[in-house]
Amino acid sequence: MIDPAEVAEVLPHLSNSEMDSIEAIVNTHHHYDHAGGNIAMLAALKKEIGRTVKVIAGSGNSPAASDIPKHLQRYSLGDLEITCIRTPCHTQDSVCYHVKDSDTNEQALFTGDTLFTAGCGRFFEGTAEEMDTALNDRIPKGVQEPNWNITRVFPGHEYTKSNVKFVRKAVYPNLGDNKSFDELEKFCEGHEVTTGHFTLTDEMQFNPFMRLNDPLVRKAVSDHKNAFTHAQVMNQLRKMKNAA
Repeated sequence: MIDPAEVAEVLPHLSNSEMDSIEAIVNTHHHYDHAGGNIAMLAALKKEIGRTVKVIAGSGNSPAASDIPKHLQRYSLGDLEITCIRTPCHTQDSVCYHVKDSDTNEQALFTGDTLFTAGCGRFFEGTAEEMDTALNDRIPKGVQEPNWNITRVFPGHEYTKSNVKFVRKAVYPNLGDNKSFDELEKFCEGHEVTTGHFTLTDEMQFNPFMRLNDPLVRKAVSDHKNAFTHAQVMNQLRKMKNAA
């Protein structure tokens, strides 16, 4: 169970068999809107299924954390293979979880507040260099290239429409500048929820924070001589988003 912050909203939707199947509460980072329900959920599960489950989190800052995984540490849950990808920046204890069903090969990436559809999290406890490393090194390597186009991304919040509005204004102002982004924008016009609809490959094609060498991204941050480092492009792009 990942980031069950609002216990009163989660519990009514769980059947007895679903509750009994829970082996761990997993946090993407320690912020209250992700980890704030840990203790109440532990108590509820103890009452309903008669046992205490582990709490997997990036640090002891998450309430009741019992397991703190190392980068690329793996867990198994039935047919599921879970890889913990540590992505410090939004918080220093941010972790993304790549989940693969070894039977069906279905794959998902739970990214908390690190990677959003067409965006990324604020750098509350880290630097632009760390976010560049998280998005453009650790996540791709952790998921591994053969899996990019079948791994669906599940961010911690539904921020896609605001991200798309920013990207259209600041980075890809014209239809045709980025056809993958055009398709994302069209999808958003007809759907309230985008979480889980797009893959890691899709993000690499339309998310400017994962396209730091794209000439249009560099133009957007006023790097007219192509002289900025990746971190400088990332930092300026995030500043622009913060001000949007």
